[in-house]
Amino acid sequence: MAAVVDGAATRNRFWRYLIVFILVTLAVFSGIALVNYRLNPLAYSGRYIHGAAQALSEGRNFANYDTNINWRALRREQIKLWTSTPDVIVFGGSRWWEAHADLIPGRTFQNLWVSNDQAEDALALTYLLESANRLPKVLILSLRFISFQPPADREFTEWQEWAPEYRAMAGRLGIEPHPYWTTAPVRKWSSLFYGPGAYSRVRQVDHFSERPGPTDSRSLKQLEVIASDGSIYWSEATRSKFTKAAVDKAVAGELRRIGQSAPKIDQSLVAALGTTVRYLQSKGVTVVLAQTPYHPTFWNTVKERPFGRTLLNLESIARDMRQRAGVTSVGTYDPATLACAASDFIDHIHANAACVGKVLRLIPALAEGA
Repeated sequence: MAAVVDGAATRNRFWRYLIVFILVTLAVFSGIALVNYRLNPLAYSGRYIHGAAQALSEGRNFANYDTNINWRALRREQIKLWTSTPDVIVFGGSRWWEAHADLIPGRTFQNLWVSNDQAEDALALTYLLESANRLPKVLILSLRFISFQPPADREFTEWQEWAPEYRAMAGRLGIEPHPYWTTAPVRKWSSLFYGPGAYSRVRQVDHFSERPGPTDSRSLKQLEVIASDGSIYWSEATRSKFTKAAVDKAVAGELRRIGQSAPKIDQSLVAALGTTVRYLQSKGVTVVLAQTPYHPTFWNTVKERPFGRTLLNLESIARDMRQRAGVTSVGTYDPATLACAASDFIDHIHANAACVGKVLRLIPALAEGA
């Protein structure tokens, strides 16, 4: 009889401990989620993102701790709030960080760059712009080293934010979209419970004396500035880190990281982009494929590796679209062709405004009087 009582007591203790453990775990993760949500609202808060987009649409800039935000959600809100259509829109990844409006004088311009762009983003953007009746005269797209990488191989999943728009446009174009399980933004919401991220943001907020929000300044001591045209102006603190030693270290590190790897190219995604380009052209949009260069040391090393062959294949795809669809194709990954020097880069892939401006000036549709 005693053994039965002891067994029942043991089971009761087990369930009590389990319930307490679950409650404590829920409390911890809820706290982490709350910290991430409150201290990084440009990543998670729809209301805050709408407010930032509203400030940008009114011609103000917006300051933030860093550029690690939900760019696609911000761009979606911006497009909805526009009261007129820009003459020129550039869309791509962070390579276009420093493509400022003053690089295209005489035209209204919006830079809609997002983090880690993929081919699906072009479909989604087309849907967003057309739905808002904001298709521009000139739309500048670009090809990234993983633009056409199969979804199963991807390290980054930010593109899933625009999955509904991607699916809607794929349906409009008669393209078979990816299965739903590949487009669900699981990582976006799981990151809300990421403890190290919350800890880093708490330290960052504690260290910074400036606070995010609308601003009329382009240069702040600590905060990065999202310009009303969508581009980025770096803080004084960030600019001070772009030393030659730091850039050289970043380039060497990236060369070690990629080694002999090479991203795959999914031809079905190439075809999807081609279909999207032809659709845009049918709507009167001049489509440009513009490639920005890599750091000279990176390019001169990687062009002999499998990674470099992928980049050359991408340039070939752009030339093929020019021949088949009549798109304008400008730029190259080779910095020497554009006379961009090592001093024009802040790492292996991100060029400054001077170098990016050289790419934009190659576009005939943006030439003086065009």
